[in-house]
Amino acid sequence: MITDYLLVVAVVAAVIVFGALISVGNERQRKAIDKLHMAYKQWAQHDLRIKRGMASTNIEVKDTTAWLSKTASLAFRRKVTVRDFQIHHEPVKTIEFQDGETGETVVCTLETPSVLKEIMKQKSKAFKGELKTNPIFWIGRKTQHVEFSMLTAGSMFDLELPVVWGRLFGDATEADALWGYTVQA
Repeated sequence: MITDYLLVVAVVAAVIVFGALISVGNERQRKAIDKLHMAYKQWAQHDLRIKRGMASTNIEVKDTTAWLSKTASLAFRRKVTVRDFQIHHEPVKTIEFQDGETGETVVCTLETPSVLKEIMKQKSKAFKGELKTNPIFWIGRKTQHVEFSMLTAGSMFDLELPVVWGRLFGDATEADALWGYTVQA
């Protein structure tokens, strides 16, 4: 009788130990896969930079609206038609436009979601009045966002972005990514 109880306890303990070992192994595999994904992304970006070669010296964007439509379509992986884009300077520089295909408002900024989250924590305290017209204030925790980069918005995106940004805002940027947020007005 006692041996039966000891056997049951030993089996349960073995199942718990093996479950814990499997869980630890799965977590290690997940971390390894995440590292591989980041390494692949960095390799792909480096490979694209090498392949572009001489084209980088002749970057010219003639139509800002067409460029926004093209890059947004690539990044969102669906057709996007930019309608009525506007720029805002405060509290962060943003480009706002209506998507002619879906009717949604898209807000683009150089700020990553984590940086934008910190800015939004302070929005109710520091930003009042006319600054509230900036659609950045419509961004919530669950707002869909997409990164525009050379991997998602075209192989020349990181070279074209400073040209477009300088044309729209009058200042230079060294950023190689733009973040698009789909907001509800």
